[in-house]
Amino acid sequence: MRRLLLSLPILLSLGCEPEPAPPMPGDVTLTRAWQSETFAGCVLASPLEHDGHVIVSTGDGRVVALDPDDGTIVWELVLPEPEGTLAHVIATPVIVGDRLVLTWQVVDATARDPAAGPRSAHHVAVVDLVRGELDPAFPIVTLAASRPSADGSGEVVFRASNALSRSRLVHATTADHELGLVYVSFGNARDIQPWHGWIFELDLDAWRARGAESAIASVLLTSPSNECGIDGESGSDDMICGAGVWSPAGPLLVPDDEHGFALIVPTGNGALDLATRSYAHTLMRVRGPGLSFDPRCDASACAEFDVLDPAPACIASCEDLFVPRLSPEDPPFDAPGCEELTFFECYAALDWDLGANTPARVELASGRVVYVLPAKDGGVYLLDDEHLGTLHDRVQVVAACGAGGVPCEANWAGTMVTQPLIADVDGTPLAIIATFMPDAVHPAGLVALRVIEDEGGAHLEPAWTWPSFDGQEARERFRRHPSGLRLVTIEGEDHVAIVEQGRLGSEPGVLHLVRARDGAHAERVALDGPGQRYAVPLALGTRLIVPSCDQGNAGPGHVEAWDAVVVR
Repeated sequence: MRRLLLSLPILLSLGCEPEPAPPMPGDVTLTRAWQSETFAGCVLASPLEHDGHVIVSTGDGRVVALDPDDGTIVWELVLPEPEGTLAHVIATPVIVGDRLVLTWQVVDATARDPAAGPRSAHHVAVVDLVRGELDPAFPIVTLAASRPSADGSGEVVFRASNALSRSRLVHATTADHELGLVYVSFGNARDIQPWHGWIFELDLDAWRARGAESAIASVLLTSPSNECGIDGESGSDDMICGAGVWSPAGPLLVPDDEHGFALIVPTGNGALDLATRSYAHTLMRVRGPGLSFDPRCDASACAEFDVLDPAPACIASCEDLFVPRLSPEDPPFDAPGCEELTFFECYAALDWDLGANTPARVELASGRVVYVLPAKDGGVYLLDDEHLGTLHDRVQVVAACGAGGVPCEANWAGTMVTQPLIADVDGTPLAIIATFMPDAVHPAGLVALRVIEDEGGAHLEPAWTWPSFDGQEARERFRRHPSGLRLVTIEGEDHVAIVEQGRLGSEPGVLHLVRARDGAHAERVALDGPGQRYAVPLALGTRLIVPSCDQGNAGPGHVEAWDAVVVR
């Protein structure tokens, strides 16, 4: 649907308010429904729905239930922390029945950027969503743990000051649990050393029955070493410690016939060394309950593991570990700073941690299960569920920022921090992926790939891009991290909702609707703020609720609702 002759960023830079053309019969339009009050903190977590209410967790330490009809507050809860500190919520909570399980970091209230401010503790609590208050059956848990180092030299201790929970919390059920298990994941802001990947398994039944001291059932440490970089300095380009678990979409919960369930855990940058049980830049299949992990790699193929350039036969042999690599026909990365470097040296140099993205699970018509995994390196990987080390396909969907020597505003950001949205188009799975590009030359936007299985095996096939990567619009839009993706059905037609983040303080974000089957652009509206990266829009029928934060992590922020309707 044609609406603008010039792109929205160009019109805004000229100081003009874009005037969309009148809707044609059958056009999808977005109409403002309401805007919430302005919160002092940023709304970093994705909004959720419970019993018809919109549940919002804010960066200023509140949990708020909003009326979906007009956005007014139904109830609100202030998370309890001492004066001078802030309960800063970043990770999207999880709803378990009539309860909300959420985690927050305790930070200095004067910190300009609470996400990177001084942290003294990490807490987990349960909110009774019916009463709008903390559930007294679940005393607040202060997370603490230690695990033996791989070299036997001592304990690796979970340090609240060097941990950050950004990943969505995950809930799993089992036959012998009434309430189930919740998983809370950690990396660190700006990779300040020493940092590691941690996952805490919380047993809700034990927590309720025996108190906070019984809540933590198990802990996973992804890089068991105390030989980290310089204390207090960034280790984003280090190949030691690290392996943070920070993908905003969180670990992927998948069924497991033998154990009940498993978590597919994406890890960030740091050390990848099978000998020291350090698993940076991987997907780890962790069995639950209990967070049990064994990569199940072939011992002979991996006997001489090269941390800079692992042998293809070794990493292909691993049943429960996926390690990224280029396909044999792929050229080396064309990215400034990667000249003459191996794959993982390039990952380290540019902070291209694989753990920025969460895979999507796809079951094919034959019954085979595969995972579609985007990566900061601009590629999309297709791997096998039965044997994670099997790489079926890899498709480069966008260039590296700065490829060809053009200026790059943020090469560390990569090009994808997302989770694919899987749609069904005429019986074929379609993986829709949000990309972005911090330079002014290379195209970015939504990329759709068909997941195909034929006589040649499973592979990815390009379906569409929006904007068209052949046009100028794709070189102007999506220059910063966008929101997560939401599928919304409008009169029987699936559409993808995405917020294109605007520049903080100077440019509004844009809410787009794009038709899933063919990538046709249906509608766009400018938000009241710049939008919010990573957060997934909430869909209540055809009403979309999205957060927006004026100053990034620090706020202020709000949520706003838009109705998608068809005008005939």
